[in-house]
Order: sequence, then structure tokens, then C-alpha cells
Amino acid sequence: MKINWLIIFSFLIITACSDDGGGAEMPAIYDVAPEFEPYVQEFLREAEKRGQSFDFRETGLSIQFSELPLNNANGRCFLGQYRVEIDKVDWFSFSELFRSYLLFHELGHCALDRLHRNDKFDDGSWKSILKGDPFTGFDDRKPVPYFGFRRDYFIDELFDERLSDPDWGDITFDYDKDLERVEVSQTKPTESRLNERFSGITDDYEVEVAFDFIDQRGIWTTLEWGAVGSNYYIQIVPDFGYYIGVKDDGFNNILHYRQDTDRANGRAIDNITIRQGDGFEQIFVNEQFVFHLDRQSQLDYVALSALEGDQVVGTFKINSLKVSTIQ
Repeated sequence: MKINWLIIFSFLIITACSDDGGGAEMPAIYDVAPEFEPYVQEFLREAEKRGQSFDFRETGLSIQFSELPLNNANGRCFLGQYRVEIDKVDWFSFSELFRSYLLFHELGHCALDRLHRNDKFDDGSWKSILKGDPFTGFDDRKPVPYFGFRRDYFIDELFDERLSDPDWGDITFDYDKDLERVEVSQTKPTESRLNERFSGITDDYEVEVAFDFIDQRGIWTTLEWGAVGSNYYIQIVPDFGYYIGVKDDGFNNILHYRQDTDRANGRAIDNITIRQGDGFEQIFVNEQFVFHLDRQSQLDYVALSALEGDQVVGTFKINSLKVSTIQ
């Protein structure tokens, strides 16, 4: 696997806005490239659901690919001009969901006159689709989890910045919760990679994997689990952090980032627990709750490996895998 840092960080350093032109009036011309038209129409439908309407034929709207690179941004809105530019190279590497997110962000500036909002929930994730410069620390690496049950909230907040925080915004789950488990598989792998298949577990479940963490830069440790064709993953990247996301239709949607790459709960990372219950997929690192996702339809497989480039790291040791259903 070739590590393409440009692609990774294009998902994380997302947008910019500019007041070039001092808000000068533009002619009321509707000039939206065909690639962007479906997302403009989606924006209008979502606005109508929330009692708002826009006539871009009257105000004018221009959304085109930029002629020059956008300097670490995927898109740019010229405030007061109803004008958006999108980086062409980035656009064709994005999933449908991320394209929607990018256009909604830029239209939030142009149509709703909103500026960036950078406050966060307790788990460190953003409260608004409008996160953006200026960033502090490693905030530029943190994505907006515009996916699943969170997506409706982000669209609601886009059209109403006074919206109350959702109930799930500061939720936490207890690793030591008393559960009734039925063991499905318990494995002590002897190899440096793992790819266990199951017969489509549809009940609530728990996956617990223990391993020896590799802290060498350039080595990516990746855990994947879930349904074939649409699964979740965690990637641990020494010196950068760990990423939680979903693979859907061949694209990576990065949903969560933590900077504390080589330590969690007071020790080096050596345990990841995935627990499906209470309507969510709960993720614990070193027995510490870090993030929750939509419930998956079934568990078809669990895979774990450490790679340096395209090569499996033979010194990576997987100590155990335990899979149980939860009654």
C-alpha cells in the first residue's frame, strides 16, 4: 500500500473562504458546472425541508473548478459574490458523501452568510459542518463526521446555528458494563496478520483484539470489521494519530481522529474492542471509550495487519482475537 499523504490530508484540510473583491456585486448569472448541480439541488431540497428557500437564478451562483491549486483547501467561497471554486484533482478522489459535504459547506458561506464555527463535542469532534481556518494544534487533521445518524444534525445546524446540541453529542459508554456474552470464536493467531471470516453475525456482538503496537513511523496498523462492501476501520499511524472511519463504495470516509497515537488509557495501544449494542457501534481503545458509529447490519469478517508500504510487517504480533454475540 503506497501511502499518499496528499490524498489523506486533502480529506482533512478542507475549505477556505475569501473576501476578495470586497463583496462587489456580481451579475445575476447562474453558472454551475454539471458536476456540482446535483449537490446544489440537494441543498435546495434540504433547505425546503427546514422552511427555507433560495432562488439562485435571481441571486446568481457560480460553482466551477479552479484554474489553479487552492493551497491546501478543497474548495473556496468568495464571500458576498455567490461564487465557489473547487479543486478539480481533489473532487474526483472524493466519495459522493464527501462531495455533498464540501458543497454544503461552501453554500453555507455563500447562501447563508455563515462563517466558520470551530467548537467541539466532548469526544473532540466538530459541532458544525462549517469548521475551518483558523485551526489550532492538530485541528486541521480532524474531519467532520458527516455520516450516518450524525448527518441530519449537521444539516440542521447548517440552516440553524442556534440549534441545541444533540443527545449523542456528549454520550459515553462503559467498557466494564455487565453483559451476557456467547463466544463465537477465540483465536490466538500465530501470524502477523489476521483475516477471520464469519457466517454473517446479525446479533449484537463484541470483537476484542490484542496485539503488540508498532511505533515505527511509516508503518500503518489497520483493523477492519463489518459487512463486506461497507465496513468500518481504524488506522494507527505512528507520530500522526489514529483515524476511525468507514469504507463505502471503495472510498474512505474519515470520521474521527485522535492525536494520542501510541498511548491510550495510560499505556501503549495494545487492545481494541468493538461492541455493537444500545443501537450503536462502540469503539474502545485500551478499554477507553473513544467514538461511536451507526450499528452495522452484520459482521462478516475481522482483519488486522501492519504494513510498511505494500509489505506485511513480519514482526507485528497479534496476540488474540475473541468474538462473542451479546444477548
